[in-house]
Amino acid sequence: MAKSSFGHRFRAPPPSPIATGKGLRSAAVDDPVLSNFLDDSIRVPDLNLPQSHFPSRSPLKAPPAVDYHAIVSGDEAAVRSVLSAAADVGAMRVIGGGETLAEEARAAIEAGREVFATLEGETTKGELGIRWFGRRGGVNEEFYWYRLRSPETERLLQRTWPASYGNLRYKMENIAARLELVADCIAKVLSEHVPSQTPSKKIGKVQSILCLRKHVSHHSVSDMMKLTDAKLISSDALSLHISGDDHEFCIRRPEGSAVFLIQAGDIVVTIGKRLQELCNGELKSASAEALFQPTDDTPASFSLEYMCSPLVLSHETDRETFTATFSLMDQLLMALVLLFLYNFLFWILS
Repeated sequence: MAKSSFGHRFRAPPPSPIATGKGLRSAAVDDPVLSNFLDDSIRVPDLNLPQSHFPSRSPLKAPPAVDYHAIVSGDEAAVRSVLSAAADVGAMRVIGGGETLAEEARAAIEAGREVFATLEGETTKGELGIRWFGRRGGVNEEFYWYRLRSPETERLLQRTWPASYGNLRYKMENIAARLELVADCIAKVLSEHVPSQTPSKKIGKVQSILCLRKHVSHHSVSDMMKLTDAKLISSDALSLHISGDDHEFCIRRPEGSAVFLIQAGDIVVTIGKRLQELCNGELKSASAEALFQPTDDTPASFSLEYMCSPLVLSHETDRETFTATFSLMDQLLMALVLLFLYNFLFWILS
């Protein structure tokens, strides 16, 4: 019985006692019989482990760069870059705006600093507090600049900042218009080249907002890589981020994050969840945030985010143009019919 159990455990028979062995370790060092026995008996299992136990923490690729002037001019290479970035990463870097764009961003940020010094009661109550101010993460403050404002709202803002509102409005609208131009160009590319838009899902008229964000604390890179909750993805079709200085940026998607450096005046564009759904998932969606490290000398840093849903994405502008053209054709046809009837009746009566 013992012999059967021993034979089952080992594939090869045990070696004979070593004739020269005297209890020393060196006696069996070069023994070929023992070496063959170990080679036949030892079997190392072939283990195939998955590439990653935590695919949600795998790093994303940094968003590709697209030239600012190439996008505006409709360059074919820029169009391909936009489509590739939207489908693969859900984000892109628009570079080449230069010092002019960086200066406009800095001017808007400088003009908006004063709004965060507004009395706390005015920023938490009434229309001003409910719609124009907010917080992110309970720490960073935000001021929302709505592109469309009623006369009543204009008067409210003028009363709140009587000495600086004119400059604030000019600077904020200036940078918003520059970002809107880029958003419209990207939206036009996506609208023309992504065919699988769902007819039942349309982007209606959504208020465009320029958010001035005050960063008073910073997250480490490791913390930002963990923030991959899908709820953080913007519900707007497009978000455009810009700052007036060089800093790190982080984009996040449910399956991972990417941290990269951008220069002053560069624009980080992310695709929102709404646009991803409109295109039946052919485009990725992502969220983004600037990474600042305030110091004792600069306890707060600022960035701008332009959130919008251009109408060209739902082809409403095309339908409006078609309706206007069709109406004009109707009027012209009616005028020709009336002219023909008038000439016909005049010929008969004469």
